[in-house]
Amino acid sequence: MALRSEYPRPHFVRNQWQTLNGPWFFAFDDRDEGIVQEWFRNPLPNGVQIEVPFCYQSPYSGVNIQEVHEIVWYQREFTLPPEWEGKGILLHFGAVDYHAIVWINGHLAGENKGGYASFTLDIAPFLCSGANTITVRVVDRPLTSQPRGKQKARYENFGCWYTPVTGIWQSVWLEAVGGTYLDHVRMVPDIDKGTLCIDYWLSGFEPGLTLKCDVSLDGQQVASLTTDIEEKHTFFSDIIPRRDGVLTLEIPDAQLWWPESPVLYDVKFTLLKGSQVLDEVQTYAGMRKVHAENGKIYLNNEPYYLRMILDQGFWPEGVYTPPSIDAIRYDVEMTKAFGFNGARKHQKFEDPYYYYFCDKLGLLAWCEMPAPYIYDEELCQNITSEWQQLVIQHYNHPSVMAWVPVNESWGVDQLTRKEFSGDPRLVHYLITLYHLTKCLDPTRLVVGNDGWHQAVTDIIAIHDYTQDADDLRRKYAAFKEDRHTSVFTHGNQILLDGFPYQGQPIMITEYGGVKAEEQGAEGWGYGESAKSYEEMLERMAALTQVILDEDEICGFCYTQLTDVEQEVNGLMTYDRKPKVDPDRFKAIFGVDPER
Repeated sequence: MALRSEYPRPHFVRNQWQTLNGPWFFAFDDRDEGIVQEWFRNPLPNGVQIEVPFCYQSPYSGVNIQEVHEIVWYQREFTLPPEWEGKGILLHFGAVDYHAIVWINGHLAGENKGGYASFTLDIAPFLCSGANTITVRVVDRPLTSQPRGKQKARYENFGCWYTPVTGIWQSVWLEAVGGTYLDHVRMVPDIDKGTLCIDYWLSGFEPGLTLKCDVSLDGQQVASLTTDIEEKHTFFSDIIPRRDGVLTLEIPDAQLWWPESPVLYDVKFTLLKGSQVLDEVQTYAGMRKVHAENGKIYLNNEPYYLRMILDQGFWPEGVYTPPSIDAIRYDVEMTKAFGFNGARKHQKFEDPYYYYFCDKLGLLAWCEMPAPYIYDEELCQNITSEWQQLVIQHYNHPSVMAWVPVNESWGVDQLTRKEFSGDPRLVHYLITLYHLTKCLDPTRLVVGNDGWHQAVTDIIAIHDYTQDADDLRRKYAAFKEDRHTSVFTHGNQILLDGFPYQGQPIMITEYGGVKAEEQGAEGWGYGESAKSYEEMLERMAALTQVILDEDEICGFCYTQLTDVEQEVNGLMTYDRKPKVDPDRFKAIFGVDPER
């Protein structure tokens, strides 16, 4: 049985599905000869067994090799249930890093570039009765134009960069659908009007379709709407069809989603042709609103102080891949137990169950694009393309409150170098990502460049790893005098020239990172090590109190939830053991300032 055998996408569930997780054949292709030799038509030469969805660099993969191999191949057989005959068959990949090409029975089925967004292929035309063979080739080169996040780009680990990830690292599965099916939906809650607006997109079309939407709470129906679907056309032509539409449901006496009370409404979509069910999808929605004004962040129209933790999402068993959904739930539960009401998932988009548990258990989430490292045209194309997919795919999670397209100018760090001062592309890139995100989702906050060098942004997000509380207090006093020119951290301006402060909320979105000598002298952290866990707690408390005392700061994000490989400044060890009683962390991080 596969180590990860659960239904992989809890926010968009179909009943007819089959996992492809588990053992696959696997081979390296260091000479790049697999396509010429047509490995996609034949058994992989010198293949070994790998446990999907774990990358070959991880222990749970069964391969556990740390060498760099830029081209890898996967292959396995599968057989469809007899009752799926005549249906459309969708092949889903949760995430593959980086460029994947897929063959079914030797036929090219499709390809995808991107290490974090999911993708889907319709493979029905390539299937045969009995056993079918799927072959996947993945190319993952250490390119600076490719989103890598915290994956190291050289052989040894260094600083806060860690084991790289190549190939399949999220679940692979099949689904059976009708000839026409629901491609995706966008659910937009409006707590001021008491409505849930649903945009829907279909794949395929046939006359006589209806779409039914049922909304329930605790098993009791609260809203239902059925609409006839017509194939629409653009206003200037009757040639180009549109297969989308909008439903608006009134939610009476709507119960709001809060981290402290995460109410979720069950939502069921049924696509019908007459009485025949073509597709059925189960999902959920939360009624909540996020906005910023007058220097504060508001949740459901009330000022809300953000107490967040930075979470990098690495695992000793699976690197990027959590060992189980119980392990994911544990991380969310411990984040809340430590007193936090939100998490900044840093330089990674996580397994879908992470956002599901944030929705279900009540934890706000910031979503951050994993960084490339040196700007060029290919970088711009790679990031803008995958970022759009990621925003669309994570739109419906009520826990997601902010998008972070850039961190600390990674990918555009030339912004402040004199030799690049005349290159307008870099600032335009920052501005474009902000507005591109707002085009896709105007309902959430966008942090334009988390840390410093900010241009257009909804939150002034500051990173500072000063380890002395008095120094931090003096720094913030200087910053308040002149938010534009003050050098606040690492010699960087908070705001770029030409982008003055406009009253945005201010947060300290990275600080702390305190390590203790109790874990040994070899581990990496920020600043001088604390002599003991007690001294570590004292420093955490003093730094956090400086932030809580500043009236103009409306939240913080402490670094970090767990140790990660050589970086040992987490509240938990890498194997998820709290370093002190969770209540002691909660006494520091779980208290809102009195204002």
